[in-house]
Amino acid sequence: MIDFSRVQKELQDCEKDKDSSGIRVCPKSDNLTRLTGTIPGPTGTPYEGGTFQIDITIPEGYPFEPPKMQFSTKV
Repeated sequence: MIDFSRVQKELQDCEKDKDSSGIRVCPKSDNLTRLTGTIPGPTGTPYEGGTFQIDITIPEGYPFEPPKMQFSTKV
């Protein structure tokens, strides 16, 4: 069973660090099992300056199973 309080806490932690990390995560809807993330392209690479979107799915066994992530931006 998903620990939704942990997911909410981790979303709050991401929100606090968004200015320093550039990483943003938000729910796709009221259901916290589907999230959307954006990450900046790494400095010193051809991807620098780009912003990449990731679809995140929280599995039923979270936190004992890792989230499933997939780029939705073409890389």
